[in-house]
Amino acid sequence: MTRFFQDPPQITNRFRTDPALRDTIERLVPRDAFEDAQVMLDRFGARAAAELAPLADQAERHEPEHTAFDSWGRRVDRVDVDASWLRLVAIGQEEGLVALPYEAPYGPWSRIIQAGMVNLYDPVSAMATCPLVMTDGAARLLSEHDPELAARYVPKLTARQGGWTSGQWMTEAAGGSDVGQSETTARPLGDGRYALNGLKWFTSATTSQMALVLARPEGAAPGSRGLSLFLVELKKPDGSWNGIEVRRLKDKLGTRALPTAELELKDMIGVPVGGIGRGVGKMGGLLNIARLWSSWSGPAGTGHLLALARDYAGRRRVFGSTLAEKPIHLGWIARIAAEYEAMLALTFHTAGVMGAAEHGDNTGLARLLAPLTKLASARQGVWATSELLESFGGAGYVEDTGIPRILRNVHVNCIWEGTTSVLAHDVLRVLTTTDLGGALVEDMQRRLADLRAPALDPVRQAIGRGFATLSPLLAEPTEADGRRLAWGLARCVQATLQAEAADWRIAAKGDGSALTAAMLITREPLVQPATGDLGGDALGHLAMGTADRRHDERAA
Repeated sequence: MTRFFQDPPQITNRFRTDPALRDTIERLVPRDAFEDAQVMLDRFGARAAAELAPLADQAERHEPEHTAFDSWGRRVDRVDVDASWLRLVAIGQEEGLVALPYEAPYGPWSRIIQAGMVNLYDPVSAMATCPLVMTDGAARLLSEHDPELAARYVPKLTARQGGWTSGQWMTEAAGGSDVGQSETTARPLGDGRYALNGLKWFTSATTSQMALVLARPEGAAPGSRGLSLFLVELKKPDGSWNGIEVRRLKDKLGTRALPTAELELKDMIGVPVGGIGRGVGKMGGLLNIARLWSSWSGPAGTGHLLALARDYAGRRRVFGSTLAEKPIHLGWIARIAAEYEAMLALTFHTAGVMGAAEHGDNTGLARLLAPLTKLASARQGVWATSELLESFGGAGYVEDTGIPRILRNVHVNCIWEGTTSVLAHDVLRVLTTTDLGGALVEDMQRRLADLRAPALDPVRQAIGRGFATLSPLLAEPTEADGRRLAWGLARCVQATLQAEAADWRIAAKGDGSALTAAMLITREPLVQPATGDLGGDALGHLAMGTADRRHDERAA
């Protein structure tokens, strides 16, 4: 008897095999910038497939370990990570994943090239993106708020060889995303330094050299207004911890190669960033960078699994032919691919807006686009990678294929830098305190008016209906409509940018595949149906599992 062995899908250089990713970059940057950058992107795509993927597999199989005490009972709190994890971080630094926006070889388009590099890196990095994104955000924050500290630390943070990484420690047990409840205190030492004391509940860059920490100076006001921002180095010159006690490492659903810890701060020495006060406000720039990177993980994980699924479809034979010859399979994968292209259109556009702002062309739209983009891309990434896992059948559910890991790691992006509801709340705050909502809609309507391909008319009309539905919600935003408004706005913007991408690909490449993607996306409502007519009390009863007695005739 001849035993059958299924050929597994092969990881390839996605910059070569993924036209949607490559075309997105080419469309958004000047021709000379693309011609130069594509050499780097192609080389890195090959390196990601051949070198990084095996390192990520090793790092995920050898999780971090915490040793609280040495053999003689001394408290050491050693956190050990596998050498493969350290190498993945170092490769990210070598390739300029942090350095690119600061070296800025492509001017305001450097963030777009960075987005391309991160898309290739993220799925095969075992989430080494985490310390790198915090490092990028720290460099930006210091550059904006403290020139003296920036001169000292930014060169370390952006170095390609031997560079530092940074954490950002905001989350505490009492507050979570509500940082105003932070209990960490800062006591002045009289020499410009402060002693920090408190508990940081989630710290995801525990092996970094430095961190940015929110704390409340003694005597400061309660709530978020009383918080200040401090820079701390994690180790003293002798290599011992700087007032840190590691309580434990978190046991998480995903990101398992990443050391995430609960830390007790005991007279940890730090210095204020940009003086005392406005700690939360100073974190805004870092938070936008972190949300941008987090949004990239959605299409990165989806693109990685989509490439594997396409390869597998040509290898797997069922019922007499390959999956690639089955209309039911092709229709399903096409719908996922349409969502992937929508993610690419929005996330790379936002990268371009943020890059332009860093180079002086600041429309303010990044403040609205950052939470919108992260909100949409994170949720879409979970949906798409879950669907793609299924496309491999039972093999997609088996750990040693590496496929389940992608889904688990993508899922963290719905938590990092704000859950969907927190992001919707941030969107509402922007819409009610600025005129950026109107500016964003105007920009999208101009883009729709500029579409040239007649085949896009049905898409344009569907997007127009979406914006018309949003109009009264944008005029009077309420918390009850917060998620519907934020998600609907994100989808309408996303569909507009996807239509723009389709228009370009038809004209520049003679390729109608992006048009098909845009048509698939806009055949479904871009704005979810309203629920307010059901009544807030009725929804509250359903949400909390309590009885709604209004319809109980016996109660009457």
